[in-house]
Amino acid sequence: MSMEASSPISASSRSKPDIARYHEEGRVSSLLVSFLSPMRHVLLLSLMFLLSSCSLQNDAQVLDVAVSQEPPTFDVHVNSSQVARLVMTGNVFEQLVTLDGEGRPVPELCDSFESSDDCFSWTFHLRDDVLFHNGRTMTSEDVVLSLNRWLDYCSSARTMLGDARFWAPDETSVRIDADHPILLLPYMMAASPQSAVIYAREMLSSLDGDGLVTQYIGTGPYMVKEWMRGEYISLVRFDDYCAYGGEMDGLAGYKHAYIPRIVYHFVPDAFARTAGCESGRYLFMNDLMSDDVERLEKRDDLVVSRGDEAGSLVLLFNKREGLASNGYIRTAVNTAVDLDVVMAACYGDSGYVMHPDYMESSQVLWSVTDHDDRYDVGDKDAARRILEENGYDGTPLRILTSNLSNMDRSALALAQELEAAGFATELVVVDWATMMAYRSDPAKWDVCVTAMTMVPVPTLKLFLSPDYAGWSDDARLQGMMEDLSSCTSIGEAQDLWAEIQDYCYDYLPAIVCGHYQSGYLYSADLVGVDEFYGFHFYNSRILQ
Repeated sequence: MSMEASSPISASSRSKPDIARYHEEGRVSSLLVSFLSPMRHVLLLSLMFLLSSCSLQNDAQVLDVAVSQEPPTFDVHVNSSQVARLVMTGNVFEQLVTLDGEGRPVPELCDSFESSDDCFSWTFHLRDDVLFHNGRTMTSEDVVLSLNRWLDYCSSARTMLGDARFWAPDETSVRIDADHPILLLPYMMAASPQSAVIYAREMLSSLDGDGLVTQYIGTGPYMVKEWMRGEYISLVRFDDYCAYGGEMDGLAGYKHAYIPRIVYHFVPDAFARTAGCESGRYLFMNDLMSDDVERLEKRDDLVVSRGDEAGSLVLLFNKREGLASNGYIRTAVNTAVDLDVVMAACYGDSGYVMHPDYMESSQVLWSVTDHDDRYDVGDKDAARRILEENGYDGTPLRILTSNLSNMDRSALALAQELEAAGFATELVVVDWATMMAYRSDPAKWDVCVTAMTMVPVPTLKLFLSPDYAGWSDDARLQGMMEDLSSCTSIGEAQDLWAEIQDYCYDYLPAIVCGHYQSGYLYSADLVGVDEFYGFHFYNSRILQ
């Protein structure tokens, strides 16, 4: 039995550093006064005034962040958008478990968790010091309602769990029991694209007509102050936040929330984001374009961050109806396209890595690299023969994408590659929110060019789901995915994942073109940015 499955996993000590109990330096100084002699009162009172003045100045600090998209909803049980997660998950809402720096699930809102010996069940022992933003203590009822709602929207979790649901054996623990092994469940809970966050039960009694949340009551270090659609979402510090653990390790640990207010501005235009960061309007921006890197690296007042592989650019096939529901069309596309051309159109010369593995290079546990003969083929003549042999009649292949972060450039490059192989094409380029709406309608597209963020386990690859856009409902694939979710050891899961990826190069639910590297630009005055699985400001400071 692997350690992940059988050993209880406990939270680190949650004792707070003394200084962190007082956001206001003046309060710290007032404690000092009571311990020192009256002869020093005048000096200390002067010091208190200076420290309080600094505190007022710090409390007025605002971190303005430019992000490349506005999610249609910040209901992160429902929405798989990376920006929605980066704004909400960890800041406003937290999870029972999160990822440490090695990508392993560790406690966040629980003290510990453990599986049964056969991995058929998991039990999570809740922390007793967790407050919601409305001042109420988190209970097992909040946890059960939240996680079962998450299951309603997370198809990968439902594939793993079947009919199993979370329940509370008592007020301090939550449990789930399945009729088969569920070894990988904590990984899924820690890093699902649809976040397994804990909502206050009040949120779930006031859903809108579409079943989405209308209020945001979480346990995190920040609260939602205002969402101005089309402009920004503003978060303010929750002063009664119950921090836990020691130094941050991955996404787990003590969150100081030094910056009292964070405003995420929705700036889809890359040039506007960059210009705003250069002028000081924004202190941080995501989706930095490769074309700007060389110029910006010469500036001492800015930090250019180019990290490891952070996700992939994907050609998602609509297998429910239309041209791409035919296997020969998918094979012809995979045979025709020079994927390097498609990646370079979006990320430039240095913002990506090419390899045939569906997972990123850092995820050595899940590495499968023996598909070079079926990856990045770029054989136009062979693709043309496939089309001719199967009677392709010239119907345009509809390529859907958004105008976000150069994905439209990749779509244009894809169209040119396909037309050189005998395809007729039709480009459908819309804004991000419209693309997500179109993508849910199988009548509107054949191939969707989109970006997907890194996930810790293969079961979270959305394009392998029968319910996600693209609808990979192939019986053999889904049978293998169910078996993967039911493995009793990591070694067994690794072997099965290699078989699944091999089959996917025949079935072609999608094409992983390549793996993009994270690209951020921020002010040199902003320190302590955590870039693990995105960008996080829990322990950042503004040096001014």
